[in-house]
Amino acid sequence: MLDKRTAFLLQKINVLCADGNYKILEKDELLSAFPDHLAQSEEGLDGMLAYLQEHEYVDIKYADKERGVYCLYPLPAGRLYHEKTSERRAEAVSSFKKFLFTAFFAAFLGAFFGAGIVAVLTAIMG
Repeated sequence: MLDKRTAFLLQKINVLCADGNYKILEKDELLSAFPDHLAQSEEGLDGMLAYLQEHEYVDIKYADKERGVYCLYPLPAGRLYHEKTSERRAEAVSSFKKFLFTAFFAAFLGAFFGAGIVAVLTAIMG
């Protein structure tokens, strides 16, 4: 399992290389893609790219760290990770919706029966 920053970077690479070809990306382009709460340094970016390459998520055909240019391509494991993460997120949303519907329906039935009991007791006691 990847941490949030590395998973975000892999997702960004998958989006940028969606056409299935190697893509030349600049370090600034990758760093600017991170939201503020996941902000990353240049050294951290290099470490994440090395990790992704070691674990065969991406292929780095060319890297010029002085100029900050990379030639990247997401490997099948990288694309599969992105797809599985999306599927898990969709399943979580689906199960939350089912839970929410069940809780709403149960609360509605409880209120209905409670009001019925109160009505019956009021009618009996007069």
